Amino acid sequence: MPSPKLTLAEGVYQRSSDSVDQPLSLSGLNKADLGAAAAMIERILGSTPTLQAPKLSKRWDRSVYVKYENISPVRSFKARGGLAAISDLVSNKDSSGVTTASTGNHGQGLAFAGGEFEVPVEIVVPENAEQAKVDALKDLGATLKIHGKNLSEAQIYAAKLAARNGAVFIEDGDHLGLMKGAASVLSEMVRQAPDLETIIVPVGGGNLISGALIAASYAAPHLTIVGVQSSAAPGATNSWIAGETATAECRTFAGGLATEYPGAASLKVMNALLETMILVSDADLWKGIATVFDTTGAAVEGAAAAGVAAMDRFGSEIPGNTIGILLTGGWINRNDLLRSIDTSRA
Repeated sequence: MPSPKLTLAEGVYQRSSDSVDQPLSLSGLNKADLGAAAAMIERILGSTPTLQAPKLSKRWDRSVYVKYENISPVRSFKARGGLAAISDLVSNKDSSGVTTASTGNHGQGLAFAGGEFEVPVEIVVPENAEQAKVDALKDLGATLKIHGKNLSEAQIYAAKLAARNGAVFIEDGDHLGLMKGAASVLSEMVRQAPDLETIIVPVGGGNLISGALIAASYAAPHLTIVGVQSSAAPGATNSWIAGETATAECRTFAGGLATEYPGAASLKVMNALLETMILVSDADLWKGIATVFDTTGAAVEGAAAAGVAAMDRFGSEIPGNTIGILLTGGWINRNDLLRSIDTSRA
């Protein structure tokens, strides 16, 4: 893959579409696989709305649609990947159990799915995880272990636990089932708003953007997919630029973006299909939370504000007259919501 070049604005990275590959050789996921997973997910979860956003449309002089994944049963899109991953295990007659590491949302998705399919789920949580998300994991019936100063240390420990106990280790960003479930976000969104030209996707471990890229290649090949990360956790962006895993320090407050590197499977898809990545600051994310609240009434976490932050900071670099914004999660406490509002007024 040719190295991406820096575009006109610092923080926006783009490569030519000349080198776009076909996804099947990378993912092993075909259109039928994605359709079957999406149908199963909709039977269990229903669908989340994709609605026009008049205030954001006026703000950016575009036609803007917002998808509200923050109102799912686990308050994020992660239940989709959890359901697809554990459904695959059950279909293969493997219900011995699942072990993973998570700062919150990914673990909740697997815990929710484990409850649906009666598969035990053990989650290793790093010491810095938000207490509200830890409590939510307990409420969903997962077995918890707290280990490690960050997600990377928690993942290493979780992999060892899985091997010791004979469980299946599922790494966020590096599992085709998770990717397949995440793809249903995009396929559902383009069905609800078929005129979309560009969708802006927050990037952490990479399941969502890789799933979106694969789904778009089947359902809406005309779509432009733009990835967004925090400049305080640029591991996926650095890896995509390098064409291989490049670990970066993670200092962002936004848990959904707080990864040091992308999953290997997700990075393969990004390297083949992704044309644009954007880095916004954590200050942009704080302001984005307030903007989402002021314009849509939704209270969202930092990662879910990434699309709005990208449009506010780099809107002139983002193509398309009809823009899709993903509100990926709604885990925010009242103090952080108030902080975001105060920050936006400064």
